[in-house]
Amino acid sequence: MQSRTRSIRKILIFRLLALAVLLSVLVGGSVLIRERITLQEDIADRTRIAIELLKLRVRDIATLSHQPWQTTVQEALDDLSRVAPQNNLGHFAWAAIQNADGQEIARIADADSPNIQGLIDAAKSQALPVDADPAITPLAKYDGRYSFSIGLLITDHGGQPLANLRGVYIIASDVMSEFWRDILRSVGASILIVILVTALHYPVIRQLLERLGQLSIHLLDANLETLQGFGSAIAKRDSDTDEHNYRVTIYSVKLAEAVGLEPDRIRTLIKGAFLHDVGKIGIRDHILLKPGRLDTDEFEIMQTHVRHGLDIVNNCHWLQDASEVVGNHHEKFDGSGYDLGLKGEQIPITARIFAIVDVFDALTSQRPYKSPLSLQESLAILRSGAGKHFDPALLEVFDGIAGSLYHSFAHHEQQSRSELSLVIQHYFKGDIGDLLQGSLV
Repeated sequence: MQSRTRSIRKILIFRLLALAVLLSVLVGGSVLIRERITLQEDIADRTRIAIELLKLRVRDIATLSHQPWQTTVQEALDDLSRVAPQNNLGHFAWAAIQNADGQEIARIADADSPNIQGLIDAAKSQALPVDADPAITPLAKYDGRYSFSIGLLITDHGGQPLANLRGVYIIASDVMSEFWRDILRSVGASILIVILVTALHYPVIRQLLERLGQLSIHLLDANLETLQGFGSAIAKRDSDTDEHNYRVTIYSVKLAEAVGLEPDRIRTLIKGAFLHDVGKIGIRDHILLKPGRLDTDEFEIMQTHVRHGLDIVNNCHWLQDASEVVGNHHEKFDGSGYDLGLKGEQIPITARIFAIVDVFDALTSQRPYKSPLSLQESLAILRSGAGKHFDPALLEVFDGIAGSLYHSFAHHEQQSRSELSLVIQHYFKGDIGDLLQGSLV
């Protein structure tokens, strides 16, 4: 149990770390997106300021200069190229002004950006604005820096169009470095907070998980005690002893293990084996305890214990799967049994297993109306029922283990009780750890 507890703790730690990593990625990603949007908004705001200054400069040239503004607008772009490098955010790597006829009348280009032609082509493909608001569109990164396409309709003081401006604005390297430093600081802080919060929650979750395990074991103990007590009470009413229930449960489990039955089906088999005759509580004593052979009417009444048993176990959620054995342990492989007359593999395998061991224990046990038969006599009777009463494949497997079971448990009450405790520990209490691990996985 301690090793299973340590395993659960390891799984808990691993799952919490995985959750911390996942949350860190989600939080870090959201911080990255938020910071990037903030940077782009900052770039757009500062770029609009530069554009507005350029627009005012063009207007001043157009209205104050004695020369045609189209011949002096280059001066405005030259001023922009001289002022822009002093901007700590970035600079115009390319800009061009076209008149109303689409003719280029002014142009600047960054001589230190020989590979910028792709960005220029992308900027030229952008639609020009139809009003005075500038159009700012993100482009591909250039040397790891953000770049933007600028489109601007330049108007005079009366709002009449004068020219169009297109440009490529590239963010400064220092700004990009600071941007990534801010991102790393924000993401790092977010990850650290997530890890710290997860670490603080670990002791609480661990304590709750251990408490849940304890409560589950207590509840299981109560259910198992009720199961054994109920089954033993019915068995004693029928035969003055509950040893039959202990033995048939052990025999059933050993045969189920020998044929490779899954653990969850074995748990079903254990419940059904203990409660297989629970319906006899509804049979009157003059029939149940009759020392002689039952007549036809009495046997029909005795057969109703199957339906009584189903009514009982189906009203308890934890015992519902026991109905496989309770409702079918009197079915026969050839279809001549009761209650439904099922045949062959229509009968649940748990009931086919139990049918073999139930008859085997009845044959080898002392009863008020009979003496116990020997091992060989009992096996001979079982073999005669192969294919009729019993599943022949299961009976063949049981034939190989019946001798060791008989010598170990047939006349050893304390050995049977001890073995059953181990069986229950393995298939029920051991499953608590598996259940808790499964809830983590």
